[in-house]
Amino acid sequence: MKQIEICGKKYEIDCNALTYVKYKSIFKTGIVKDMSFIQNYLIKQSVISSQYEENKNLSDSEKLSQISNYMIDDTDEFVTKVTQIAWILIYTANNKIESYEDWLKSIKTFKIDDDWIAEVTEYAVDCFC
Repeated sequence: MKQIEICGKKYEIDCNALTYVKYKSIFKTGIVKDMSFIQNYLIKQSVISSQYEENKNLSDSEKLSQISNYMIDDTDEFVTKVTQIAWILIYTANNKIESYEDWLKSIKTFKIDDDWIAEVTEYAVDCFC
């Protein structure tokens, strides 16, 4: 088991074969497919960021704005998949956790570069890949 912190609250996370089955049952999609989407999103973001970084004619805020505009179509799905994976790993460690929707209410801030996102993703990849 591993511990992560989201918005100041610590959670135990775990992963096993039941995680895979429960994820598909609850979210009606495969966890490996969703992890692949997350990986592709992060790669795409990195590639786009490096391309804009090379453009010396843009200010930092202009670069960030253009990257955000380019990534906006995939960001909603990224947030959904990351939070679903985080919740199912927490659920695996403690099946007494509140429902996914109620748990989401406890996340007051969400930034794509939050440490817990990388921790959850890495943990799930280590478990399933």
